[in-house]
Amino acid sequence: MTKEIGEHGSFSSKDYTDPPPAPLFDSLELAKWSFYRALIAEFIATLLFLYVTVLTVIGYKTQVASFR
Repeated sequence: MTKEIGEHGSFSSKDYTDPPPAPLFDSLELAKWSFYRALIAEFIATLLFLYVTVLTVIGYKTQVASFR
């Protein structure tokens, strides 16, 4: 693939336009069910991650203690 050279020997500009930046906080999103569904999913995933992590640490401690 070759790059096309535009005016004055420089490379041509992009062949697409970037979308405008999305707002960081959108108050209309708070009224949507999909926002709360995503919030609940994140909460459950975090609890599951912590549960597995704590069980792993407890299991490792009991396994190491039983070999001594």
